[in-house]
Amino acid sequence: MIRNILIVDDSATTRAVVRVYLSGNDCIFHEATDGVMGMQMARRVRPDVIILDLKLPGMDGLTFCRTCRADPKLRDTPILLITGSKNEAVAQAALAAGASAFMVKPVAGTALADLVLEFLKRKEQPT
Repeated sequence: MIRNILIVDDSATTRAVVRVYLSGNDCIFHEATDGVMGMQMARRVRPDVIILDLKLPGMDGLTFCRTCRADPKLRDTPILLITGSKNEAVAQAALAAGASAFMVKPVAGTALADLVLEFLKRKEQPT
């Protein structure tokens, strides 16, 4: 089964690293460099998982999460929010905004892949 992964991050390096970590898992990667473009792409592609940076031009990650959760077509899409901030209040704000999980950069490749694959497995289970 092919899975659509949307990576919304203004860092080309981070986007490339995420692709490497998830390669070999039948994923098609869609990428956006800012929050507004990411939201447009999310609405068009309807990804299976969104991997999202907190600090983005155009629309920050918290606003992006809240916007997804308000959209009936994206409401249930798992969102992994990634940031360089180790502040516990930021993590709580991310989860309150609708992020499914929160990771601090630099992320461990295995942890990222395990979490995304778990999201995909849950999504593919019959309800």
